[in-house]
Amino acid sequence: MIYIETPRLLLRDWKEEDLVPFAKMNCDPHVMKYFPKPLTKSESFHFYNRIRDVFTQYGVLSLTC
Repeated sequence: MIYIETPRLLLRDWKEEDLVPFAKMNCDPHVMKYFPKPLTKSESFHFYNRIRDVFTQYGVLSLTC
């Protein structure tokens, strides 16, 4: 698992347990205020799977300074 960490931020690979909080976040109208619409649980699961497929297909990009 690759991490990018700063004092205020941690970026890491997706974990299976991220799916339920991700779906809850995506159905909240306040969180999704600037998106076309909140996502249903099913739409969030589909989106999650698309993200995982892209990571599997292309891997993780490495950023260097």
